[in-house]
Amino acid sequence: MIDPVELLEELVRIDSVNPASGGPGEHKIVARLLEILHDLGLEVSTAEVVDGRRNLIATLPGTSGAPTLLLEAHLDTVAMPEDGLAVSRSEDRLVGRGSCDTKGSGAAMVAAMAALMGSGEERATVVFAGVADEEDRMLGSRALVDQLPPVDAAVIGEPTSLVPVRVHNGLARIMIETHGRAAHTSRAHLGVNAISAASRVVASLEEHLLPLLKARTHPLAGPALLTPAVIHGGVAPNVVPDRCRLWVDRRLAPGENPDAALAEIDDLLEGLRERGDRITRKPPWVLLEAVETPADHPVVRLAEESVEAVLGRPVTAGGVPYGTDASNLSGVGGVPCVVLGPGSIDQAHTDDEWVPLEEVRRAAVVYAELARRFARRHAEGGSAG
Repeated sequence: MIDPVELLEELVRIDSVNPASGGPGEHKIVARLLEILHDLGLEVSTAEVVDGRRNLIATLPGTSGAPTLLLEAHLDTVAMPEDGLAVSRSEDRLVGRGSCDTKGSGAAMVAAMAALMGSGEERATVVFAGVADEEDRMLGSRALVDQLPPVDAAVIGEPTSLVPVRVHNGLARIMIETHGRAAHTSRAHLGVNAISAASRVVASLEEHLLPLLKARTHPLAGPALLTPAVIHGGVAPNVVPDRCRLWVDRRLAPGENPDAALAEIDDLLEGLRERGDRITRKPPWVLLEAVETPADHPVVRLAEESVEAVLGRPVTAGGVPYGTDASNLSGVGGVPCVVLGPGSIDQAHTDDEWVPLEEVRRAAVVYAELARRFARRHAEGGSAG
């Protein structure tokens, strides 16, 4: 048996900040989980994602003929706060970077596999995947689609306060660059101001596109959104800027087509080009479909039943506005997904990130219960996938 809280504290003490945020990445946490899972007697392997960073995959065989359930949690975290974030544990919570997002889910998943090994009960084959790079480009889950054995459904570990999530928004992250001509600001009429061009891009997006997005609202995941989030331009107050870069975050509502969303932006940019602005739109470095698993899909129903069995109260799978690795596993891999884990998104990425310990313990029981119910449904003649 593995105590999920003890394991969580150990994992949180391993720095796995994403390299895009200046951290070391997932190398050490993958190495430690390899040892733990190997000691349990599981079949464990790793597969490269990018630049030596690796996904980890462990398999617990189930009852003969049972379906396969994937338990997936990302191992990277966002950056530490400027003053650091010390790991601390009280009676009811554990504080530390990644405790909520989403090492709490990962620790509970490993503990669930250990509990299933010792139970002797009917169970699904369970595959645990510890995944790289969720906090940047989601390259780990994209690579995982090709690295996995066939699976019938997946549970994505993210902080949902142990309420199953079946719907969430997609995501496009786009860089737009405007081009001008440098000049001394005392002779500004000889230059072309790239920052002014970028301001026209922002104004056009907000005037023409935002009103359309407000109408694209999903009852569970909320509205489609667009946010000009970062802007860089200019080199000095006395130089007309010849280049400006604008980063845009576009949240795609369920039902929106990612290519169509890019085309809408391109149409607005083309209109500005026709009026004289020089603008380049770079290929998106993140482009993910929204997720919408039907309410009556077996993995959704079984997740609801498993949580109800553990918490003693009924729950209904809902939706969230943020994105997860489910976009790649569902949209690219065709794997039916539900998102489910301990902790609240309100604590993720904060300067005092924490997770309730009781939810971590209960999550381990929920994941194990779901593996059992998944197998039983299949044995009774119901479709598990």
